Amino acid sequence: MTSTGLPHDWFLVACAAATVLLLLLLIARVRMHPALALMMAALGLGLASGMPATKVPLSFTGGVANMMGHIAIVLGMGAILGELLARSGGAGALGEFLIERCGRAGLPWAMLLLGIVVGMPVFFEVGLVLLMPIVAEAARRSHRPPIIAGMPLLAGLSIVHGTLPPHPAAMLAATEYHADLGRTILLGLVAGLPAAAVAGPGFEWILARRWKRRKALGIELKDESQTLFAQSLVPKQGPGAPDPVSDPNENATHLDAESLPRKAPSVADPVPPPAGPIRAACAVLLPIALICLGSWADSIAAPGSTLNLALHFTGDANISLMIAVLVALVTLGPRIQTGRHHGRELLRQLCAQSFEPIANVLVILAAAGGLSGVLRDSGAAQATVSLALGAKMPPLVLAWLLAVIVRVSMGSATVAMAVAAGVLAPMAGHVGVRPELLVLATGTGSLFLSHVNDPGFWMVQAFFRLELKRTLATWSIMEAIVSMAGLATTLMLAAVMR
Repeated sequence: MTSTGLPHDWFLVACAAATVLLLLLLIARVRMHPALALMMAALGLGLASGMPATKVPLSFTGGVANMMGHIAIVLGMGAILGELLARSGGAGALGEFLIERCGRAGLPWAMLLLGIVVGMPVFFEVGLVLLMPIVAEAARRSHRPPIIAGMPLLAGLSIVHGTLPPHPAAMLAATEYHADLGRTILLGLVAGLPAAAVAGPGFEWILARRWKRRKALGIELKDESQTLFAQSLVPKQGPGAPDPVSDPNENATHLDAESLPRKAPSVADPVPPPAGPIRAACAVLLPIALICLGSWADSIAAPGSTLNLALHFTGDANISLMIAVLVALVTLGPRIQTGRHHGRELLRQLCAQSFEPIANVLVILAAAGGLSGVLRDSGAAQATVSLALGAKMPPLVLAWLLAVIVRVSMGSATVAMAVAAGVLAPMAGHVGVRPELLVLATGTGSLFLSHVNDPGFWMVQAFFRLELKRTLATWSIMEAIVSMAGLATTLMLAAVMR
């Protein structure tokens, strides 16, 4: 790096830092929608960094196109799969199966596994809505406050949201770093499971001991005895029963009863039995299995052979999720819990309406992709990487720390991962670190310390009926633990894989 280039690099880094601060101001203070704030910040960065005014919009739209090309179909197919799991009763059946088999001693581990399995194909918010009845049952069986009983489940949902494709943020980071999806999923499970175990059952054990001590002293917190916000989500059986999952949050999936076919329930159209745990587990694991087989295709079959080409084709994230949705329409579609006609029209309506809750996320991700494009084309991303490498900061720690800064500043784990990956993508192939590990470091950093600027924070507070201080002491601390533990396991993996 030349001496004349160094001041300009520092100027570009200052522009990038000012962009993050502007985002924080617009989102946290002005209360602007994140998508609009990201657009304004991206355009401001382009102009401030010296890009020609005519090039800034082109750079932004190029970033949007790159983002949507990799993420839009994955997001849409995941939304349909999550809706089918919810409406067929499969998610609830899978949770009940795990709880029944594990007993009280193994209940925290069952909740952790449930959060990981159900969280793979759906958003954190949707997974939480689906599993709230199971949290209520776990709290009843363990005789503990719901937030304590649900801590392992929250840890499981959180870790897969940040580290495992085909979740949008992890998928974006894998694309930006050119990471192999199959290896990313495998290494994500290897690093994520211990981190989630520490933040889930481990932190739950500490909270339970503190709760027991307070109870022995006759101290009871105001929010410990209250019922869960989603207690009414427990499914009811029988003709004319309401849908098993009704969403109290506007960001979760729902079906508009008025838009469904109006054929009345009859003897010929009884409410079908809900999907069992095996069907639900197969629906969740099928796309993961196809992606992994695609990544290992060259080891399974000779390169260029028909089987090898087929495995690569079905291992694409878009194709694997499409196949999983088609299979789920056949296996879960007939089990939709409604008394109305179970025909193609109902499934068409279900697919169409499953896209509604992801519209907000799609626009935010598109704007984040536009910001990533401007960061690259303005040179701010490269300047940040050059200065960071000059400071000899380990690349995995740098990826984690940058994601932490954006997460704490802006609240959204998805935006944190998108911004950090966009900044660090130019260095992915030049630092001697596996790109899959960069995905994990960025993803775990994006989970750090959820607080009042994170919509998930308020969702947890509402669903568990917690006071603000109590939410900070449980959910926020758990997110910090899972993030730091995830960085530790990622660094250990990096040391082993050298």
